[in-house]
Amino acid sequence: NSPILYSYAKTPHCRKITIFHLRKTLLVSFIKEQYEEVTEYLRYVLFHAAKNGAPAQRLIGEHNKINFDANFILSASSHDVLRKAVTDHIFQQLENERSTLDLIKKINSKLGLDIPDEAIEEVLPYLLIRHIFVHSDGKPNQEFREKYPQFKLNQKKQINVLDLPINKIMNKVKKIIKMIDKGMLEKGFFPEDEIQY
Repeated sequence: NSPILYSYAKTPHCRKITIFHLRKTLLVSFIKEQYEEVTEYLRYVLFHAAKNGAPAQRLIGEHNKINFDANFILSASSHDVLRKAVTDHIFQQLENERSTLDLIKKINSKLGLDIPDEAIEEVLPYLLIRHIFVHSDGKPNQEFREKYPQFKLNQKKQINVLDLPINKIMNKVKKIIKMIDKGMLEKGFFPEDEIQY
């Protein structure tokens, strides 16, 4: 039992507060989980592109200096283990730039997936709000508020999660994932046995 929730009296008003709190917690968890799933998917995309013929120079780009322990290289059980280590390193470098927009755009560019910038820009705010909930307790800065006025704030100046169009957010994220899938399939970067008809 949560000490805070447990302390509430058993009244309709307190039940309403409890339900509000639980809904808010679930919605914030959804936003965070969605972002993590998208980034994990992008990591997966990068690995499969490396494994299935993406030009190495284009894939590596400016991330061509990687240090691995000789023992790790010689004891790797397969080429895939090394590929995974390299793509994980590239992905980490992209993620370290702390720009979700750059992460998606650079993977798009590295792999030549031809996803229009407008499609990336359309989904971006719905991925960015995860950072606001994690690092700013849900309180966006002035720049974010001006750039994305569609997000309503509550009395505490936090993004009002109960106002978020969750189905719309899910659909926009699915749309960009489908576009990435399509590009990966057209380039032959996903293995045939993963394709579902």
